Amino acid sequence: MTDSAPEFDAYSAEYGAGMENPVKALMGNSAEAFIEVKLRWLLRRFPDIQHAGSSFHVLDYGCGIATLLRLMSERTGATLMGCDISSGMLQEAMHAWPSETRRPEFHLQNGARTELPNDCVDLVVLSAVLHHVEPDARPDVFGEIRRILRPGGRLVVFEHNPLNPVTRYVVSRTPIDQHAILLRASEVHAELRKMQFADVRTSYLMFVPPRFGRLANVEKAIGWLPLGAQYATVGRRST
Repeated sequence: MTDSAPEFDAYSAEYGAGMENPVKALMGNSAEAFIEVKLRWLLRRFPDIQHAGSSFHVLDYGCGIATLLRLMSERTGATLMGCDISSGMLQEAMHAWPSETRRPEFHLQNGARTELPNDCVDLVVLSAVLHHVEPDARPDVFGEIRRILRPGGRLVVFEHNPLNPVTRYVVSRTPIDQHAILLRASEVHAELRKMQFADVRTSYLMFVPPRFGRLANVEKAIGWLPLGAQYATVGRRST
């Protein structure tokens, strides 16, 4: 995982989350539009986040330029944190953060490892990170997240769904994903169970491109169908 840092540093100043891909650009008018879909799902699944205070800690693990955290800051009073292996991405996140909004804590990772103490986070979001991690290094990521989660804390994994042909097409033609190794929801589910996470569940999302957001309510009814462009797998640290 450490070897990926220079690659992401190179993209940090002009990071567009793959929007240079014409197919992705047709589906949504900005990178934020895709992240908004995930955030709406997250707030539906955990509505208490919107009423949380500073004692509730949320970590975006592999936060990149912190777009998810910025959008989340408009909807919650929780303490927000981000970590990433790329110092360039974190510098861009700090540079772009709105001056009128309290900035999250940002932490540089050493491989999978963070500098955070044990049992300090209530919710970890791992969004579009694992496909950039070598398969044999993924257990280290899950182990680190389990370490920093409080007992009862939740992990939400958002990932590209390789069962969706449009997803595979876009990923295969996006420069920042040139080394990506997609993984199925069943693989995430199995890893979480190995790490003794409880209540592991998966839902599928982004059946409708963000550009057609008015149709997004369809997703609530068909989240069980494994054909969405993305999936979300949730687990709870039991002890």
